[in-house]
Amino acid sequence: MINYRIFFLVAFLLFFSNYNSCAQETEHEENHEEHHKKHAISLVLSHTHIRSGVKNDSGDKWISLPSFGFNYNYAFNEKWALGLHTDIIVEEFIVEGQSESGNKYFAKNEEVEIPGIERSYPIAPAIMLSYKPMEHLALMAGGGMEFSKDENFALVRFGVEVPFHIPNNWEIFGALTYDINIDAYDSLSFGFGIAKLF
Repeated sequence: MINYRIFFLVAFLLFFSNYNSCAQETEHEENHEEHHKKHAISLVLSHTHIRSGVKNDSGDKWISLPSFGFNYNYAFNEKWALGLHTDIIVEEFIVEGQSESGNKYFAKNEEVEIPGIERSYPIAPAIMLSYKPMEHLALMAGGGMEFSKDENFALVRFGVEVPFHIPNNWEIFGALTYDINIDAYDSLSFGFGIAKLF
């Protein structure tokens, strides 16, 4: 037979501890709201991977290019933010595809002719909407343009960030973004960043 006194004692302790932790959580959320920072500026160091790069005189090769990003975000609340995220690839490269001007890349061995799009240090700003379903996860989506001296392309960008708060209103984070350059090529970027909140 179950000892009802022990059962009620355990139930009371569980209820009390749960109530106490909820009260502390509510107090923490209230304090966090008071110190919530609206603005964030960040720097991201990353590598951009492109599947359709022209490399080693043949097409359909993955190329990995150094890149970095400058981001600004304005947080409406703890969950939603809007920002300008600007990615820069710091290299010249050629990707497979037919450009509007009809440029073609001719391989050095002159045996292969590959239609290609030349890119020279492209800069890709995008307006991004961010949603944080939990403390250490931000989902992002938006659009913008990729600018290069050769041609410009509209783009759609999706991303995920994993932020961690550190003292003095700083954050460090990992970032993964996927760019779809309309009528051109897609790219995938992995990076690590640091942000200042104010």
